[in-house]
Amino acid sequence: MEDRNNGQNNTFENIKSEVKETVQAVKEEAQEVVQEAKATVHGQKLDTANTVGGAGYRENAPSSGTAVASLVLGVLSLICALFGYSSILGLVLGIVGVALGAKARKEAQTGIATAGFVCSLLGLIFCAIGLVCVIACAGAAGILSRMR
Repeated sequence: MEDRNNGQNNTFENIKSEVKETVQAVKEEAQEVVQEAKATVHGQKLDTANTVGGAGYRENAPSSGTAVASLVLGVLSLICALFGYSSILGLVLGIVGVALGAKARKEAQTGIATAGFVCSLLGLIFCAIGLVCVIACAGAAGILSRMR
């Protein structure tokens, strides 16, 4: 019975220490937010881009125009992949989107740059597959029409 109580006390102490650490991390994060708010009110800007806060969250980094362009082109190439006849346009959009996404990821590792790169790459792949399917179907239709 005494071993069970010791085990419960140890568990309670572990939970208590974890709660204290979490509260301390939240306090530190709140202090950083208050400092940034005060600096904003006074017209100053803190250099906090791409830093990890106390709670482990990455603060927003400014996104570049190339990252946004890559994302837009990637989404457009994915839309073109749905239509077989526009696969050529989707291939062009995908190639340009992949190039812009790679450039944006080299400049700054933001989520928009990564999303643009991935969407463009997927659009490029799906458009290539769609174009091959359209060509294969057209070829098969031509062969079947000659057989009759």
